[in-house]
Amino acid sequence: MDVAHNTVAGSRKAAEPAPSSGAREGAAAPSASNIPPSSRATRPSPPRPTVAQFIADIRAAFTARFHLFELEAKRAALSGAYMLAFAVGAALLGVTAWLILIGALIVGAVSVGVHWLVAVAIAIALHAAAVFFLVRAIRGMVDNLTFAGTRRTLTSSEHVKGEDGGSV
Repeated sequence: MDVAHNTVAGSRKAAEPAPSSGAREGAAAPSASNIPPSSRATRPSPPRPTVAQFIADIRAAFTARFHLFELEAKRAALSGAYMLAFAVGAALLGVTAWLILIGALIVGAVSVGVHWLVAVAIAIALHAAAVFFLVRAIRGMVDNLTFAGTRRTLTSSEHVKGEDGGSV
């Protein structure tokens, strides 16, 4: 008799999954309903949470949320800095392109036969007119920065009346 062979074969049988019908070779497996209630293992009830555990859980939740807020604030600040740097770069490139365009127009006008002083004067006059209209538009929008409606409601002595006649 080969003891090693029987041991290996026995361990293979133990490692194999049970048949899906729930029955093993020659014997039926006991189900939970066949076990008498007195022999069933009762689970101990989970411990009741304490105030210290509750405070620790709240602290952990706030710490996690604050850490998330901190990471997102850092990311937003870094993104804002990059956006500002890119905007400054774009503005510089735009101004450079504009100056090259105006210079090319002046050179083109001079090559056609216009005196260079006249071409420069026309470019300056067009730019001055554009500045005038932009400053005028800016001055028209100044009143939008004063929060007039909010100040009016905060300094008003009249209260808004609700539907029932009481103050809101």
